[in-house]
Amino acid sequence: MTLTWILTVVCALLIAQLIFVLLNAKALPVPGRRTKPIEGRPLVSVLIPARDEERNIEDCLRRVLASDDSEFRLEVIVYDDDSSDDTGGIVRRIAMEDSRVGLMQGGELPSGWKGKCYACHNLAERASGSWYLMLDADVRLEPKAIRDTLRSGQKKKAGLVTGFPKQVTVTPLEKLVVPMMEFVILCHLPIAMVSRSRSGLFAAAHGAYMLIKKSAYESAGGYEAVKNEMVDDMAMARAVKKAGYKMLLADMSKHAHMRMYHSGREVWNGFSKNLFSGLGKNYLLLSGLLIWYIGLYLLPPVALLIGLFSGNMHLAAFSGGAMLLGMAIKAVCDARGGLTAWHGVWIAATIACTLAIALSSVFGGLSGQGHEWKGRRYG
Repeated sequence: MTLTWILTVVCALLIAQLIFVLLNAKALPVPGRRTKPIEGRPLVSVLIPARDEERNIEDCLRRVLASDDSEFRLEVIVYDDDSSDDTGGIVRRIAMEDSRVGLMQGGELPSGWKGKCYACHNLAERASGSWYLMLDADVRLEPKAIRDTLRSGQKKKAGLVTGFPKQVTVTPLEKLVVPMMEFVILCHLPIAMVSRSRSGLFAAAHGAYMLIKKSAYESAGGYEAVKNEMVDDMAMARAVKKAGYKMLLADMSKHAHMRMYHSGREVWNGFSKNLFSGLGKNYLLLSGLLIWYIGLYLLPPVALLIGLFSGNMHLAAFSGGAMLLGMAIKAVCDARGGLTAWHGVWIAATIACTLAIALSSVFGGLSGQGHEWKGRRYG
């Protein structure tokens, strides 16, 4: 009977969560909607940090250069962060074809800096635009992406416009774990408060696509203010808000897509590197999230088996209902991100994998081993 009552509470919580997610998904703005043309044709500096991005950089640059720049001027600068492949050579060849492209050659990483932060810092020092678009090399832009985000930024008087590109996933662990980024945002962050509140509590960003006004960047202290942050995008978003600027979290799924990782190992290493740091290395918060996710998404399938084998049909019914609600929540989040909604049926496997990565992230820090990414080890 006790387990049946627990599942009754779980169902009530999941219903509340589903309602919250539906309202939250509706509040996520799409760049360019109900906006006016940009005045004055400002210069936008597209800044791309690249380390061993031979497989991505050419397609990324071609997409950027094909942007509809009828309402703004464009410059593109790539920082070759001591790549061991032909990243720099590819950029040089494209720069010879198009004068809008420039290349910065990176060197040894100074003490106290994270690699991407140092690359973005140097890019901003070189940039001439009144807006900086910090863009990852694995992002593929649609022609109107920059125009529409710039329009929305000017309309909302925002210092930062960011959002989640559509995530391209191929391998099983990619499909299970990568969409969790948007799931967590839609389930826990009131989207409307991101632009309305000045509190850093209501901040979220995706470092793959961050359009920052130059004045906001400078007022926030630039990347030097967050130089040792592992989750630099969140740190920069909070710094922009602290400097008194508004930010806009937008739905970028129709304007850009990306494949962050290309294997299960990359997914594991990439999320292990960032997950615990993203929680501020707060053990209390981590414990709360573990209890929440286990109770809402992993307990129901276990309780369903117990109910079926023990003949407790009330328990089985509530457990089945909880599982369907969990699947519905995941389906809404996936659909909002431009992904296939039916992947929601795997919510229990998704949560189990994510929690395993979270524990790996904690262990990497406690053991002193840290996490390796692109030839660098982070604590």
